Amino acid sequence: MANIFNRTSRGGFTLVELLVSITLGLTILLATTKLFIESRESFRYQQQWLDLHERGRHLIQFLSMEFKKIGYPAESFSGTALTATDNSEEGNSDALTISYHGAKDCAGSSATSIRYYIENGDFRCDGNGPSSPTPQTLTSHIDGLQFRFGADTDQDGSIDRYLSADAVPDWDRVHTIQTALLLRSQLPVRESIDSKNYNLLGSSHGPFNDRYLRTIYLTTTHLRNH
Repeated sequence: MANIFNRTSRGGFTLVELLVSITLGLTILLATTKLFIESRESFRYQQQWLDLHERGRHLIQFLSMEFKKIGYPAESFSGTALTATDNSEEGNSDALTISYHGAKDCAGSSATSIRYYIENGDFRCDGNGPSSPTPQTLTSHIDGLQFRFGADTDQDGSIDRYLSADAVPDWDRVHTIQTALLLRSQLPVRESIDSKNYNLLGSSHGPFNDRYLRTIYLTTTHLRNH
């Protein structure tokens, strides 16, 4: 008589299969985490560049509009329309003071003159109105500000040279202003250290040896009333 054996199948995984599954799971988890971190860092990097360019564009536009008012109206304006100081401010940056009829400082107060300069990394506007308002910050994270002044030194109707503030012989002969701004990102998102020297109209700024993004904004403004 033949013996009959009851065969039963056993469910589950072997130890080797479990180890392989755990290893694959960890590999996938690590890859997913790395991808998430890289995507997040890339997003932060792009956001900082966008913010940097937006602030720079708005500031350049604002200054160009203000500078075009210098000495307005040309036929009847009296007083000092434009003066500046060279390398006198934070980080060897320049300062500029303008005046025009009906001028208002950045707080909206009436002023006979308005001064633009850098302090504590902020680009500031300071009026001399009777209420003596607190200096207003136009934008932050500024590492450099330089001006050069296009002067008609021989009075032949054309610009002969671009001069620093301390080299201008007569402010009435200045007809254009070159502006250079060095803006810094709000967050340190560079992968490498910023060891670059930035040339702002012949003036060197840096190296800063940090991980912030930086870029230079340049513009030349023709003085309509000067």
